[in-house]
Amino acid sequence: MEQINTRGKISPRVGMIGLGMMGGAIARNILKRGFTLSVVGHRSRNTIEGLVAQGAYEVDTGSELARNSDVVLICVTGTHQVRDILWGANGVLEGAHAGLVVVDASTSDPILADEAIAELLPKGAQFLDAPVNRTPKEAEEGRLNVLVGGDACALAIVRPVMEAYSETIHHLGPGGSGYKAKLIHNFIAQANATVLAEAMCTAAKVGLDLNEFVRLCRLSGAHSRTFDRIVPFIVTGDDSGQRFALRNAAKDMWSYSQLAATAQTTAVVAEAVRQTYVLATNLGYGDKHVPHLFDALGHINGVSVRAPQAAAQQFSD
Repeated sequence: MEQINTRGKISPRVGMIGLGMMGGAIARNILKRGFTLSVVGHRSRNTIEGLVAQGAYEVDTGSELARNSDVVLICVTGTHQVRDILWGANGVLEGAHAGLVVVDASTSDPILADEAIAELLPKGAQFLDAPVNRTPKEAEEGRLNVLVGGDACALAIVRPVMEAYSETIHHLGPGGSGYKAKLIHNFIAQANATVLAEAMCTAAKVGLDLNEFVRLCRLSGAHSRTFDRIVPFIVTGDDSGQRFALRNAAKDMWSYSQLAATAQTTAVVAEAVRQTYVLATNLGYGDKHVPHLFDALGHINGVSVRAPQAAAQQFSD
């Protein structure tokens, strides 16, 4: 079952499904920490081949992965993909066994946690919902924040694996709590981005010097972590600060609105934010990163939300 690592401690065998920007970085950090890692084939062969070259094993199906792992980590887009990985043909649940812990690092709907726990429990296996915060940059550096829901004993088993790719680990409560915390956190960040995009549209349209206005905002209550990630796009045209697709932001906001409805809390602002991301997606910006929300709202308002240097760069591109 488990292997002894170079420090003489028991080291769980890790299996991973989902090797995109975040998942690929997580997998590389798990390998760097000396864990035995198996991965399921991915459309990006470069990622798979790079991991195999570093010592990972490639398997064909989720069921095979689960049978040969102590911890299975999933990192995909959201609920539909996770359901297919767990319940689909040759899925993880087919290979689940006593002692297995399945960890979902995706941003999924909270009800999924209850369903997965109920399915795994009779097999002697456990489930943790453990989505992550921060960007692909911090993922590469092994500095993600992990938001965990589920059994504390299961978390103790997988904590050494999580420590390979995280800076902090937060146990927020029973199953589903990690998903809920992630959706609430994303609402805060995505609402902030929407406010910034609307405000900068107005600033551009009334003729403010955007370079100077950005400097001013950095000194005041308008400043935030989201500001630092997306506003540089206005000044330099660099959209790498928040590498997250606008259509995925719309998906997350729908999930947050459903959570608020279940809790019977108001979601007036949330629905306005969701509709903004839906609108940006329907205008053709869905596959672009969140900083392009400035372009989407500029499109609606008939203004370029770019400082002179960035506008010149956009023209040259």
